[in-house]
Amino acid sequence: MAVLKIVRTPQPAVARARSGVAATTSEGVIRSQFWFENALIGIGEAFGIQPLGQLANILVALLTPSALVALVLGIWRVCADLGWAGAFFIGGGLFSHWQVWIALSIGLKMLSTTLISWGARTAKFSEEN
Repeated sequence: MAVLKIVRTPQPAVARARSGVAATTSEGVIRSQFWFENALIGIGEAFGIQPLGQLANILVALLTPSALVALVLGIWRVCADLGWAGAFFIGGGLFSHWQVWIALSIGLKMLSTTLISWGARTAKFSEEN
């Protein structure tokens, strides 16, 4: 009696995930990339900065510390609510909540990371061409 044995070569999870993500591209992602690049071009022209990579580096340099400041303010607000710190300097309104500060911190860091990857991608394309 013959036995048929099928063996599958294991792949790392990162390789499978990366190929799956790279294979799926939607129109919405492409539109958002064009919008993002056009927004950066408009901001660069407004401030007189020609290369987009330079503008992305400037924005990253400003966004990363601002994300850290927003995180510190969120932690301060949590500590003030728990009675571990002094009174928070914003007593009422939208920015008196710790959730807003931490969400703002996460959003700014995600934008900074996106700009870093976009700058690396455009630099790679410009070197190839």
